[in-house]
Amino acid sequence: MLAPAARIERAGGWQEVLDRHADLFGEVTPGASIAIVRGSPPRANIAPVVEPAPMQLWRREPEGMRVAPGEYRGLKTLAADILLLPEEGALEAVLAHAYPIGELKRQLRAGRVLCMVMRARDELRARGWADLFDALGLPFLGTCR
Repeated sequence: MLAPAARIERAGGWQEVLDRHADLFGEVTPGASIAIVRGSPPRANIAPVVEPAPMQLWRREPEGMRVAPGEYRGLKTLAADILLLPEEGALEAVLAHAYPIGELKRQLRAGRVLCMVMRARDELRARGWADLFDALGLPFLGTCR
C-alpha cells in the first residue's frame, strides 16, 4: 500500500505555481512531462525498478501544464521527460517562497533537488523545455546556440 503523499501532492499549490509561470511552459509540447518523486535519500529512487512510491506529474495538456498524482515504479517504466528528486523540506521551501521558480533554482544548485533528464538533449529541445532549463540555470543547449 502506498504511503500518503500529502507533502508532495499539494496539487493546488503546484498548479498555482505552474499557472503563474505559464510563460516557461509555452513551448512545451502536449504530452511532455516532469515527474517529482520523494525518496529518503532522494537517490534511493534512482533504480530501474523500485517499490511503488507516490509521484506528482506535471504534464502539458492542450490548455497548459496540469498537476496530477501518479505512481512511480522506477526509471524503467517512467515516461516523463524530466525527473526531479527532492530531499525532505525542499519542495515546501519552494512552495513557501514568493518566487517559487527562483527557489527551485536555489534548491537545485544546493543539491537539495536532483534533476535527471530522461531524454536526449535534441529531444528535450524539440519537446520545448529550453525556457524552463534557462530559468532554472540548468545546462541544456551548451555555451553556443
